[in-house]
Amino acid sequence: MKDKQKSNGRLTRRELLRYGVYGGLTVGLSSSLWLTGCSKKKQRISKQPNIVLISIDTLRADHLGCYGYPRPTSPIIDKFASGGVLFEDLMATSPWTLPSHGSMLMGLYPNRHGLKSYESALAKDIRTLADILKENGYSTTAVINSHCLSHRYGLNRGFDDFTYLREVLDQRAPSGVGIEGIKRLETYGSKPFFLFLHFFDVHSDYCSLPFYEKQFINPYKGNANGTTSQLIRFCLGEIKFDEAGINHLIDLYDASIRQMDDVIGNLLRFLKVKKLLDRSLVIITSDHGEEFMEHGGVLHSQTQYQEVLRIPLIMCGPDIPKSKRIEEAVSLVDIMPTILSYAGINASDSLDGFDVTCLLQANSSKLPSRYIFAEANKPTGPDQREELIDNKLAVRNPRYKLQYNKLTKDMQLYDLQNDPMEKTNVLSEHTQLANLMLEKLKSFMEVGTAGTPLPPLSSEEVKRLQSLGYL
Repeated sequence: MKDKQKSNGRLTRRELLRYGVYGGLTVGLSSSLWLTGCSKKKQRISKQPNIVLISIDTLRADHLGCYGYPRPTSPIIDKFASGGVLFEDLMATSPWTLPSHGSMLMGLYPNRHGLKSYESALAKDIRTLADILKENGYSTTAVINSHCLSHRYGLNRGFDDFTYLREVLDQRAPSGVGIEGIKRLETYGSKPFFLFLHFFDVHSDYCSLPFYEKQFINPYKGNANGTTSQLIRFCLGEIKFDEAGINHLIDLYDASIRQMDDVIGNLLRFLKVKKLLDRSLVIITSDHGEEFMEHGGVLHSQTQYQEVLRIPLIMCGPDIPKSKRIEEAVSLVDIMPTILSYAGINASDSLDGFDVTCLLQANSSKLPSRYIFAEANKPTGPDQREELIDNKLAVRNPRYKLQYNKLTKDMQLYDLQNDPMEKTNVLSEHTQLANLMLEKLKSFMEVGTAGTPLPPLSSEEVKRLQSLGYL
Protein backbone atom coordinates (compact mmCIF):
# COMPACT_ATOMS: atom_id res chain seq x y z
CA MET A 1 0.00 0.00 0.00
CA LYS A 2 2.81 2.40 0.89
CA ASP A 3 4.56 1.74 -2.42
CA LYS A 4 1.33 2.35 -4.31
CA GLN A 5 0.81 5.68 -2.60
CA LYS A 6 4.33 6.76 -3.44
CA SER A 7 4.01 5.67 -7.04
CA ASN A 8 0.89 7.72 -7.69
CA GLY A 9 2.29 10.71 -5.83
CA ARG A 10 -0.54 11.34 -3.36
CA LEU A 11 -0.16 10.86 0.35
CA THR A 12 -2.32 8.89 2.74
CA ARG A 13 -3.72 10.88 5.66
CA ARG A 14 -1.18 9.20 7.95
CA GLU A 15 1.63 10.41 5.70
CA LEU A 16 0.09 13.86 5.48
CA LEU A 17 0.04 14.09 9.26
CA ARG A 18 3.62 12.87 9.44
CA TYR A 19 4.81 15.57 7.06
CA GLY A 20 2.89 18.37 8.73
CA VAL A 21 0.45 18.64 5.82
CA TYR A 22 -3.21 17.74 6.16
CA GLY A 23 -5.74 16.58 3.61
CA GLY A 24 -8.88 18.54 2.73
CA LEU A 25 -11.85 17.87 5.00
CA THR A 26 -15.07 16.71 3.47
CA VAL A 27 -18.78 17.38 3.48
CA GLY A 28 -21.40 14.96 2.22
CA LEU A 29 -23.68 15.60 -0.73
CA SER A 30 -27.32 16.10 0.24
CA SER A 31 -30.42 17.92 -0.88
CA SER A 32 -29.50 20.82 1.41
CA LEU A 33 -25.94 22.11 1.32
CA TRP A 34 -23.90 23.26 4.27
CA LEU A 35 -20.75 25.19 5.01
CA THR A 36 -18.89 22.95 7.45
CA GLY A 37 -15.17 22.97 6.73
CA CYS A 38 -12.95 22.28 9.74
CA SER A 39 -15.66 23.16 12.24
CA LYS A 40 -18.68 21.12 13.34
CA LYS A 41 -20.89 24.23 13.23
CA LYS A 42 -23.08 24.27 10.13
CA GLN A 43 -24.42 27.06 7.96
CA ARG A 44 -27.11 26.24 5.44
CA ILE A 45 -26.87 26.99 1.73
CA SER A 46 -30.29 27.00 0.10
CA LYS A 47 -29.40 25.23 -3.17
CA GLN A 48 -26.48 24.00 -5.22
CA PRO A 49 -24.64 27.12 -6.41
CA ASN A 50 -23.15 28.03 -9.74
CA ILE A 51 -19.38 28.53 -9.56
CA VAL A 52 -17.35 31.18 -11.38
CA LEU A 53 -13.58 30.92 -10.86
CA ILE A 54 -11.60 33.87 -12.24
CA SER A 55 -7.81 33.67 -12.46
CA ILE A 56 -5.99 36.90 -13.36
CA ASP A 57 -2.49 35.86 -14.40
CA THR A 58 0.47 37.71 -12.80
CA LEU A 59 -1.68 39.74 -10.37
CA ARG A 60 0.05 40.75 -7.14
CA ALA A 61 -2.22 41.11 -4.12
CA ASP A 62 -0.46 44.24 -2.94
CA HIS A 63 -1.34 46.15 -6.12
CA LEU A 64 -5.08 46.05 -5.36
CA GLY A 65 -6.79 48.74 -3.30
CA CYS A 66 -8.56 46.17 -1.13
CA TYR A 67 -5.11 44.88 -0.11
CA GLY A 68 -3.91 48.34 0.86
CA TYR A 69 -2.48 49.69 -2.40
CA PRO A 70 -2.79 53.50 -2.46
CA ARG A 71 -3.35 53.84 -6.22
CA PRO A 72 -6.91 53.37 -7.59
CA THR A 73 -6.13 50.27 -9.65
CA SER A 74 -9.14 48.18 -8.64
CA PRO A 75 -12.32 50.06 -7.61
CA ILE A 76 -14.60 47.31 -8.89
CA ILE A 77 -12.66 44.45 -7.33
CA ASP A 78 -12.47 46.49 -4.10
CA LYS A 79 -16.26 46.83 -4.05
CA PHE A 80 -16.61 43.13 -4.84
CA ALA A 81 -14.35 42.35 -1.88
CA SER A 82 -16.45 44.50 0.44
CA GLY A 83 -19.42 42.29 -0.41
CA GLY A 84 -17.65 39.06 0.46
CA VAL A 85 -14.57 37.50 2.02
CA LEU A 86 -10.98 38.57 1.36
CA PHE A 87 -8.07 36.30 2.28
CA GLU A 88 -5.15 38.52 3.20
CA ASP A 89 -2.46 35.85 3.06
CA LEU A 90 -2.83 33.46 0.12
CA MET A 91 0.40 31.82 -1.04
CA ALA A 92 0.89 30.55 -4.59
CA THR A 93 2.40 27.10 -4.98
CA SER A 94 4.80 28.14 -7.76
CA PRO A 95 6.14 31.34 -9.31
CA TRP A 96 4.81 30.50 -12.79
CA THR A 97 1.59 29.68 -14.56
CA LEU A 98 1.38 25.96 -15.31
CA PRO A 99 2.30 24.50 -11.88
CA SER A 100 0.20 27.04 -9.98
CA HIS A 101 -2.91 26.46 -12.08
CA GLY A 102 -2.41 22.74 -11.68
CA SER A 103 -2.62 23.32 -7.92
CA MET A 104 -5.65 25.57 -8.26
CA LEU A 105 -7.59 23.04 -10.32
CA MET A 106 -6.44 19.84 -8.57
CA GLY A 107 -5.86 20.73 -4.93
CA LEU A 108 -2.33 19.28 -5.13
CA TYR A 109 1.12 20.79 -4.91
CA PRO A 110 3.20 20.70 -8.12
CA ASN A 111 5.26 17.86 -6.67
CA ARG A 112 2.02 15.85 -6.46
CA HIS A 113 0.36 16.70 -9.78
CA GLY A 114 3.60 16.65 -11.79
CA LEU A 115 3.01 19.70 -14.02
CA LYS A 116 6.38 21.36 -13.57
CA SER A 117 7.69 21.66 -17.13
CA TYR A 118 6.56 21.69 -20.75
CA GLU A 119 7.57 18.06 -21.15
CA SER A 120 4.78 16.38 -19.19
CA ALA A 121 1.00 16.43 -18.98
CA LEU A 122 -1.29 15.62 -16.11
CA ALA A 123 -1.07 12.01 -14.94
CA LYS A 124 -4.07 9.96 -16.03
CA ASP A 125 -5.25 9.01 -12.54
CA ILE A 126 -5.50 12.57 -11.17
CA ARG A 127 -9.00 13.99 -11.03
CA THR A 128 -9.53 17.68 -11.65
CA LEU A 129 -12.03 20.05 -10.13
CA ALA A 130 -13.95 20.04 -13.42
CA ASP A 131 -14.02 16.22 -13.43
CA ILE A 132 -15.67 16.07 -10.02
CA LEU A 133 -18.13 18.92 -10.61
CA LYS A 134 -19.19 17.36 -13.92
CA GLU A 135 -19.81 14.03 -12.21
CA ASN A 136 -22.06 15.85 -9.76
CA GLY A 137 -24.33 17.46 -12.33
CA TYR A 138 -22.47 20.63 -13.31
CA SER A 139 -21.96 22.00 -16.79
CA THR A 140 -18.25 22.78 -17.03
CA THR A 141 -16.75 25.49 -19.23
CA ALA A 142 -13.33 27.15 -19.45
CA VAL A 143 -11.99 30.06 -21.47
CA ILE A 144 -8.23 30.38 -21.06
CA ASN A 145 -5.67 32.83 -22.38
CA SER A 146 -2.25 31.15 -22.17
CA HIS A 147 -0.42 28.33 -23.91
CA CYS A 148 0.63 27.18 -20.44
CA LEU A 149 -2.95 26.04 -19.82
CA SER A 150 -3.67 24.64 -23.27
CA HIS A 151 -4.91 21.15 -24.12
CA ARG A 152 -1.32 19.90 -24.34
CA TYR A 153 -0.99 19.68 -20.56
CA GLY A 154 -4.32 18.04 -19.73
CA LEU A 155 -5.92 20.88 -17.82
CA ASN A 156 -8.91 20.65 -20.16
CA ARG A 157 -9.84 17.38 -18.47
CA GLY A 158 -13.43 17.40 -17.22
CA PHE A 159 -14.55 20.47 -19.18
CA ASP A 160 -17.49 20.15 -21.56
CA ASP A 161 -16.28 23.27 -23.35
CA PHE A 162 -12.60 24.34 -23.22
CA THR A 163 -11.55 27.32 -25.34
CA TYR A 164 -7.98 28.60 -25.70
CA LEU A 165 -7.69 32.20 -26.91
CA ARG A 166 -4.13 32.80 -28.01
CA GLU A 167 -2.19 35.54 -26.28
CA VAL A 168 -1.51 38.75 -28.16
CA LEU A 169 1.29 40.38 -26.19
CA ASP A 170 1.13 43.87 -27.68
CA GLN A 171 -2.65 44.09 -27.71
CA ARG A 172 -3.74 47.15 -25.75
CA ALA A 173 -7.45 46.36 -25.77
CA PRO A 174 -8.70 43.70 -23.32
CA SER A 175 -8.48 40.09 -24.41
CA GLY A 176 -11.66 38.36 -25.49
CA VAL A 177 -11.86 36.14 -22.40
CA GLY A 178 -14.49 38.30 -20.70
CA ILE A 179 -16.66 38.49 -23.82
CA GLU A 180 -16.38 34.75 -24.42
CA GLY A 181 -17.24 34.12 -20.79
CA ILE A 182 -20.40 36.20 -21.11
CA LYS A 183 -21.33 34.32 -24.28
CA ARG A 184 -21.09 31.05 -22.36
CA LEU A 185 -23.21 32.44 -19.53
CA GLU A 186 -25.95 33.28 -22.04
CA THR A 187 -26.25 29.63 -23.07
CA TYR A 188 -26.58 27.92 -19.69
CA GLY A 189 -29.80 26.07 -18.95
CA SER A 190 -31.21 24.73 -15.70
CA LYS A 191 -28.08 22.82 -14.62
CA PRO A 192 -25.66 24.46 -12.21
CA PHE A 193 -22.54 25.58 -14.02
CA PHE A 194 -18.82 25.86 -13.37
CA LEU A 195 -17.15 28.60 -15.41
CA PHE A 196 -13.37 28.97 -15.25
CA LEU A 197 -11.93 32.12 -16.80
CA HIS A 198 -8.20 32.73 -17.12
CA PHE A 199 -7.05 36.24 -18.10
CA PHE A 200 -3.52 36.88 -19.39
CA ASP A 201 -4.15 40.63 -19.63
CA VAL A 202 -2.01 41.80 -16.69
CA HIS A 203 1.00 39.71 -17.78
CA SER A 204 3.74 41.45 -19.78
CA ASP A 205 3.66 43.07 -22.24
CA TYR A 206 2.36 45.69 -19.81
CA CYS A 207 -0.02 47.64 -22.03
CA SER A 208 -3.56 48.97 -21.95
CA LEU A 209 -5.75 51.47 -23.73
CA PRO A 210 -4.72 55.17 -23.55
CA PHE A 211 -7.70 55.90 -21.28
CA TYR A 212 -6.13 53.75 -18.55
CA GLU A 213 -2.51 54.65 -19.19
CA LYS A 214 -3.30 58.37 -18.80
CA GLN A 215 -4.55 57.66 -15.27
CA PHE A 216 -1.33 56.00 -14.07
CA ILE A 217 1.64 56.82 -16.26
CA ASN A 218 3.82 59.72 -15.16
CA PRO A 219 6.08 61.63 -17.59
CA TYR A 220 9.04 59.43 -18.58
CA LYS A 221 11.78 59.69 -21.19
CA GLY A 222 13.79 56.51 -20.62
CA ASN A 223 14.02 53.18 -22.43
CA ALA A 224 11.71 50.98 -20.32
CA ASN A 225 8.63 49.96 -22.32
CA GLY A 226 7.15 46.98 -20.46
CA THR A 227 7.49 44.49 -23.31
CA THR A 228 8.34 40.91 -22.45
CA SER A 229 11.22 40.88 -24.92
CA GLN A 230 12.83 43.87 -23.22
CA LEU A 231 12.30 42.44 -19.74
CA ILE A 232 14.01 39.24 -20.88
CA ARG A 233 16.93 41.31 -22.15
CA PHE A 234 17.18 42.77 -18.66
CA CYS A 235 17.22 39.26 -17.16
CA LEU A 236 19.99 38.34 -19.58
CA GLY A 237 22.04 41.34 -18.43
CA GLU A 238 21.89 43.03 -21.83
CA ILE A 239 20.23 46.25 -20.59
CA LYS A 240 19.65 48.04 -17.30
CA PHE A 241 16.80 50.04 -15.82
CA ASP A 242 17.27 52.98 -13.48
CA GLU A 243 14.81 53.79 -10.71
CA ALA A 244 12.70 55.92 -13.04
CA GLY A 245 12.52 53.01 -15.47
CA ILE A 246 11.29 50.60 -12.80
CA ASN A 247 8.70 53.15 -11.69
CA HIS A 248 7.54 53.43 -15.30
CA LEU A 249 7.15 49.64 -15.50
CA ILE A 250 5.02 49.77 -12.36
CA ASP A 251 2.89 52.54 -13.90
CA LEU A 252 2.29 50.40 -16.98
CA TYR A 253 1.49 47.36 -14.85
CA ASP A 254 -0.96 49.32 -12.68
CA ALA A 255 -2.75 50.70 -15.75
CA SER A 256 -3.25 47.16 -17.03
CA ILE A 257 -4.76 46.15 -13.68
CA ARG A 258 -7.21 49.06 -13.89
CA GLN A 259 -8.28 47.97 -17.37
CA MET A 260 -8.68 44.41 -16.13
CA ASP A 261 -10.81 45.74 -13.27
CA ASP A 262 -13.33 47.14 -15.74
CA VAL A 263 -13.45 43.79 -17.56
CA ILE A 264 -14.33 42.13 -14.25
CA GLY A 265 -16.99 44.79 -13.75
CA ASN A 266 -18.63 43.92 -17.07
CA LEU A 267 -18.74 40.26 -16.13
CA LEU A 268 -20.21 40.94 -12.67
CA ARG A 269 -22.83 43.28 -14.14
CA PHE A 270 -23.91 40.60 -16.60
CA LEU A 271 -24.24 38.05 -13.80
CA LYS A 272 -26.38 40.54 -11.86
CA VAL A 273 -28.63 41.43 -14.80
CA LYS A 274 -29.22 37.75 -15.54
CA LYS A 275 -30.02 37.18 -11.85
CA LEU A 276 -27.12 34.75 -11.56
CA LEU A 277 -25.02 36.68 -9.07
CA ASP A 278 -27.16 35.77 -6.07
CA ARG A 279 -26.98 32.09 -7.04
CA SER A 280 -23.28 31.89 -7.78
CA LEU A 281 -20.06 31.52 -5.85
CA VAL A 282 -17.65 33.94 -7.57
CA ILE A 283 -13.92 33.66 -6.79
CA ILE A 284 -11.20 36.04 -7.95
CA THR A 285 -7.60 34.90 -7.59
CA SER A 286 -4.27 34.64 -9.46
CA ASP A 287 -1.47 32.18 -10.09
CA HIS A 288 1.56 34.30 -9.12
CA GLY A 289 2.72 37.89 -8.85
CA GLU A 290 5.50 39.88 -10.51
CA GLU A 291 8.88 41.31 -9.56
CA PHE A 292 9.84 44.98 -9.82
CA MET A 293 13.39 44.87 -8.48
CA GLU A 294 12.41 44.20 -4.85
CA HIS A 295 15.15 41.55 -4.86
CA GLY A 296 17.03 42.54 -7.98
CA GLY A 297 14.85 41.02 -10.69
CA VAL A 298 11.86 41.56 -12.97
CA LEU A 299 9.20 39.22 -14.40
CA HIS A 300 8.61 36.02 -12.38
CA SER A 301 9.29 32.25 -12.25
CA GLN A 302 12.80 32.34 -10.80
CA THR A 303 12.37 33.36 -7.14
CA GLN A 304 10.07 32.46 -4.24
CA TYR A 305 9.78 35.90 -2.64
CA GLN A 306 6.46 37.39 -1.51
CA GLU A 307 6.16 39.75 -4.48
CA VAL A 308 5.77 36.60 -6.59
CA LEU A 309 3.97 34.28 -4.16
CA ARG A 310 1.45 36.52 -2.37
CA ILE A 311 -1.67 36.64 -4.53
CA PRO A 312 -5.31 37.67 -4.01
CA LEU A 313 -8.21 35.45 -3.05
CA ILE A 314 -11.66 37.03 -2.84
CA MET A 315 -14.99 35.21 -2.84
CA CYS A 316 -18.65 36.23 -2.81
CA GLY A 317 -21.77 34.11 -2.98
CA PRO A 318 -24.86 32.78 -1.19
CA ASP A 319 -24.27 32.62 2.57
CA ILE A 320 -20.78 34.07 2.20
CA PRO A 321 -20.35 36.81 4.86
CA LYS A 322 -19.80 40.39 3.75
CA SER A 323 -16.80 42.59 4.49
CA LYS A 324 -14.89 39.77 6.16
CA ARG A 325 -11.10 39.68 6.06
CA ILE A 326 -9.24 36.49 6.96
CA GLU A 327 -5.67 36.83 8.20
CA GLU A 328 -4.85 33.14 8.45
CA ALA A 329 -2.35 31.89 5.88
CA VAL A 330 -3.88 29.72 3.15
CA SER A 331 -2.59 28.14 -0.05
CA LEU A 332 -3.67 27.92 -3.66
CA VAL A 333 -4.24 24.18 -3.08
CA ASP A 334 -7.13 25.13 -0.76
CA ILE A 335 -9.32 26.47 -3.57
CA MET A 336 -10.44 23.10 -4.95
CA PRO A 337 -11.50 21.45 -1.66
CA THR A 338 -13.20 24.68 -0.60
CA ILE A 339 -15.25 24.85 -3.81
CA LEU A 340 -16.21 21.19 -3.50
CA SER A 341 -17.28 21.66 0.11
CA TYR A 342 -19.32 24.72 -0.80
CA ALA A 343 -21.04 22.69 -3.51
CA GLY A 344 -21.72 19.85 -1.06
CA ILE A 345 -19.37 17.37 -2.71
CA ASN A 346 -16.96 15.02 -0.96
CA ALA A 347 -13.31 16.01 -1.35
CA SER A 348 -10.75 13.22 -1.36
CA ASP A 349 -8.46 12.89 1.64
CA SER A 350 -5.58 12.62 -0.82
CA LEU A 351 -5.79 16.33 -1.64
CA ASP A 352 -3.08 18.56 -0.22
CA GLY A 353 -5.49 21.45 0.31
CA PHE A 354 -7.87 22.35 3.12
CA ASP A 355 -11.53 23.16 2.94
CA VAL A 356 -11.38 26.65 4.46
CA THR A 357 -15.12 27.32 4.68
CA CYS A 358 -14.82 27.07 8.45
CA LEU A 359 -12.97 30.39 8.35
CA LEU A 360 -16.00 32.07 6.78
CA GLN A 361 -18.36 31.50 9.67
CA ALA A 362 -19.27 34.14 12.25
CA ASN A 363 -17.57 32.19 15.05
CA SER A 364 -14.84 30.88 12.81
CA SER A 365 -12.39 28.26 13.97
CA LYS A 366 -8.78 27.99 12.86
CA LEU A 367 -7.33 25.49 10.46
CA PRO A 368 -5.24 22.67 11.91
CA SER A 369 -1.54 23.41 12.14
CA ARG A 370 0.35 22.86 8.89
CA TYR A 371 3.21 23.96 6.71
CA ILE A 372 2.60 25.62 3.32
CA PHE A 373 4.94 24.97 0.39
CA ALA A 374 6.07 26.55 -2.86
CA GLU A 375 8.21 24.96 -5.56
CA ALA A 376 8.69 24.47 -9.32
CA ASN A 377 10.66 27.58 -10.20
CA LYS A 378 12.34 27.92 -13.57
CA PRO A 379 15.18 30.15 -14.76
CA THR A 380 14.54 33.41 -16.59
CA GLY A 381 18.18 34.48 -16.76
CA PRO A 382 21.03 33.50 -19.09
CA ASP A 383 21.66 30.15 -17.39
CA GLN A 384 18.95 27.68 -18.44
CA ARG A 385 20.61 24.50 -17.18
CA GLU A 386 18.22 21.63 -16.49
CA GLU A 387 19.36 21.24 -12.87
CA LEU A 388 18.25 24.79 -12.11
CA ILE A 389 14.62 23.96 -12.88
CA ASP A 390 12.58 23.20 -9.77
CA ASN A 391 15.63 24.05 -7.71
CA LYS A 392 14.35 26.83 -5.44
CA LEU A 393 11.80 25.86 -2.80
CA ALA A 394 9.97 27.55 0.04
CA VAL A 395 8.12 26.44 3.15
CA ARG A 396 6.33 28.56 5.70
CA ASN A 397 4.36 28.43 8.91
CA PRO A 398 2.08 31.32 9.91
CA ARG A 399 5.02 33.59 10.77
CA TYR A 400 8.29 32.38 9.23
CA LYS A 401 9.22 31.47 5.68
CA LEU A 402 12.27 29.43 4.68
CA GLN A 403 13.70 29.60 1.18
CA TYR A 404 16.04 26.78 0.14
CA ASN A 405 18.18 26.19 -2.93
CA LYS A 406 18.64 22.47 -3.61
CA LEU A 407 21.71 23.05 -5.76
CA THR A 408 23.70 25.47 -3.57
CA LYS A 409 22.14 24.42 -0.21
CA ASP A 410 21.67 28.13 0.53
CA MET A 411 18.95 28.93 3.09
CA GLN A 412 17.17 32.18 3.89
CA LEU A 413 14.70 32.62 6.74
CA TYR A 414 12.31 35.55 6.94
CA ASP A 415 9.96 36.77 9.67
CA LEU A 416 6.88 37.61 7.60
CA GLN A 417 5.12 39.15 10.58
CA ASN A 418 7.76 41.85 11.07
CA ASP A 419 9.36 41.78 7.62
CA PRO A 420 6.61 41.01 5.04
CA MET A 421 8.79 41.97 2.05
CA GLU A 422 11.71 39.74 3.15
CA LYS A 423 14.45 42.32 3.49
CA THR A 424 16.29 40.76 6.45
CA ASN A 425 17.51 37.17 6.60
CA VAL A 426 17.13 36.03 10.24
CA LEU A 427 18.59 32.56 9.70
CA SER A 428 21.43 33.07 12.19
CA GLU A 429 18.93 33.97 14.91
CA HIS A 430 16.68 30.93 14.40
CA THR A 431 18.86 28.07 13.17
CA GLN A 432 16.92 25.40 15.04
CA LEU A 433 13.63 26.56 13.52
CA ALA A 434 15.20 26.76 10.07
CA ASN A 435 16.53 23.20 10.32
CA LEU A 436 13.11 21.93 11.42
CA MET A 437 11.43 23.66 8.50
CA LEU A 438 14.05 22.26 6.14
CA GLU A 439 13.31 18.75 7.39
CA LYS A 440 9.60 19.31 6.69
CA LEU A 441 10.42 20.62 3.23
CA LYS A 442 12.63 17.64 2.36
CA SER A 443 10.03 15.17 3.65
CA PHE A 444 7.39 16.90 1.57
CA MET A 445 9.51 16.60 -1.57
CA GLU A 446 10.17 12.87 -1.04
CA VAL A 447 6.73 11.81 -2.22
CA GLY A 448 5.88 13.03 -5.70
CA THR A 449 4.60 12.02 -9.07
CA ALA A 450 5.75 12.45 -12.64
CA GLY A 451 3.30 13.62 -15.26
CA THR A 452 2.57 11.84 -18.52
CA PRO A 453 5.56 12.34 -20.89
CA LEU A 454 4.88 14.57 -23.89
CA PRO A 455 6.51 14.80 -27.31
CA PRO A 456 8.87 17.75 -27.81
CA LEU A 457 7.38 21.19 -28.32
CA SER A 458 6.78 22.16 -31.92
CA SER A 459 8.79 25.02 -33.39
CA GLU A 460 5.64 27.17 -33.26
CA GLU A 461 5.13 26.35 -29.58
CA VAL A 462 8.77 27.15 -28.82
CA LYS A 463 8.44 30.54 -30.50
CA ARG A 464 5.26 31.30 -28.60
CA LEU A 465 6.76 30.37 -25.24
CA GLN A 466 9.86 32.40 -26.02
CA SER A 467 7.68 35.41 -26.80
CA LEU A 468 5.97 34.96 -23.42
CA GLY A 469 9.28 34.88 -21.58
CA TYR A 470 8.90 31.22 -20.61
CA LEU A 471 11.80 29.88 -22.68
